[in-house]
Amino acid sequence: MAGHIRVVVDECLSDLIPNFLERKRDEISGILDAVPRRDYRGIGDTAHRLKGEGGSYGFDGMTVMARALEQAAAIGDDRALLRLAHELLDYVNDVEVVFQRSED
Repeated sequence: MAGHIRVVVDECLSDLIPNFLERKRDEISGILDAVPRRDYRGIGDTAHRLKGEGGSYGFDGMTVMARALEQAAAIGDDRALLRLAHELLDYVNDVEVVFQRSED
């Protein structure tokens, strides 16, 4: 993914984010493994989960890409699945997380 990716996350989540991102890497690798098997249902389920969890933690880019992955799985578009999964993996690997205290 081109450009610098910076996500601001509430500092109360600082202990959770590293493990969260590691789990997302594993799930995306699972998607890449599932494409040759044409496990579109499994890919769609994982993409749906990524879409929701990304937004919950403030990773809006993850949500957008996971939504596209879910749509590609629904129509069985292997090329799009591979491209989007690699883009999402790049996003997770390159994102800079900045922890900031909540204003509440």
